[in-house]
Amino acid sequence: MDRSLAIGLASFALTASLLAIPAIANHHGDGHGGGQHSSESITRAQMESRLAERFAAADRNGDGSIDRSEAAAVHAARRADRQTRRFERLDADGDGEISLAERDAARASRFERRRVRREDMIVENRNMRGRVTPEQLAQLQPGAAQVTATEDRPADRYARRNAAWADADADGNGALSRSEFEALSSARHQRRAGRRAGRFDRMDSDNDGLLSLSEMSARALAMFDRADADNDDVVTRAERQAARRAMREQRRARR
Repeated sequence: MDRSLAIGLASFALTASLLAIPAIANHHGDGHGGGQHSSESITRAQMESRLAERFAAADRNGDGSIDRSEAAAVHAARRADRQTRRFERLDADGDGEISLAERDAARASRFERRRVRREDMIVENRNMRGRVTPEQLAQLQPGAAQVTATEDRPADRYARRNAAWADADADGNGALSRSEFEALSSARHQRRAGRRAGRFDRMDSDNDGLLSLSEMSARALAMFDRADADNDDVVTRAERQAARRAMREQRRARR
């Protein structure tokens, strides 16, 4: 099972971001959508099995539950691996530093991949009628929300990013070494610490400070069920794409 299938079904769940459920795929990228789209479907039984595997991996002491330290350890390991791969990908010339030009080139490439994927989905929706609801299909129509081009994003957002980059550039050479890049990422990571703690609390439905398998799985499986438009316990590529589109629209609406 490839990364895009996991991203489409489990990664958008809050459970996934805390306990590395995106790793139900064999391998994954940096979280910016670099994986290839899959035509593979996934059943609810497969989803439950993968969630159980991830739970067992996170339950390091084997007591049948996941405490905050175990959740934090899984998150830290996943983050370290992701940061290493991200640095190596951004460092296009392999000189051990990421220049502004390399950073901006990677960003432009990411936007181009999103544009191509959107065009692919628009073409594919011609064959979707009868497999998804009209409402889901409408999410993939040309009139749906467009991927925002770099130049259309708020200028102050890029100004803040550039300022943070300059602050992390300790030696002032205009590029970030691995340690400087980690410092930049760590600052952002710390700002999100409260959000991660809140996710654990929301999953811990009985407030005992521990996550059971059912608690950890509940949100991901609920999202699976919502994506399963025809209620056949199978989520197809078309259903997955419609669900992802709906999630993007919800995130945009909250901004």
